[in-house]
Amino acid sequence: MGQITIADIVLRLLGAVAVGFFVGAQRARTSHPAGIRTHILVALGSCVVMITSCIMYVQTIELFGTSPSDPARLGAQVINGIGFLGAGAILREGFTVRGLTTAASVWVVACLGLAVGMGYYLLTALGTVVSFITLIAFDGIQDRIRKNRSTELDFQIECEHIGDLMVELTHLSEVHLVSMTDLAFDRTKHNTYVISFHVRLPASSHEKEMNAFQQQVAAIPGLIRMEQHRE
Repeated sequence: MGQITIADIVLRLLGAVAVGFFVGAQRARTSHPAGIRTHILVALGSCVVMITSCIMYVQTIELFGTSPSDPARLGAQVINGIGFLGAGAILREGFTVRGLTTAASVWVVACLGLAVGMGYYLLTALGTVVSFITLIAFDGIQDRIRKNRSTELDFQIECEHIGDLMVELTHLSEVHLVSMTDLAFDRTKHNTYVISFHVRLPASSHEKEMNAFQQQVAAIPGLIRMEQHRE
């Protein structure tokens, strides 16, 4: 590893900014929590850490005549620490968990920042292109896969009388030809009951049939609250 010049540092920092911009732009375009600025800062910070490691490696050899025992230690701490930032992008809304892809993109950008900080320009460029294609192209593929499979719903219902409501649920499932699985029961401090279950509608079902099933479940007497999430 030779001397790192000012030109090297500038080029690597600009590379990190480019990585963060391209990946962050796709996340910002789809209104996700971590956008362009977050991704740029993550890539830039990772790059700075790796440049620091490179400079420390060279200076240690020059000053003490020996190489550091682990020049990649700072970079390893970035990989561990970036998980906390990624966790902040993950949001739970009822049954829905959002932000997993954004958290993964932040982690990937950190890794790419480390790579460009080491001066691995080809690896960084290829990694950025593959990440960008994954975020854009596979989004549409994932949607098409979901449309071609049977409709699945997660329900959580709060009610006053569990027996009567289960009778109505069983009747509706038979009418709409749906299967109910993963039934779980709980009781609240207000002496009401919470029923959680998973519903799978036939693959031939249309949006109209799914909405009809949801509306009929919501109209069951004694139902206090209902949450549902479509997979």
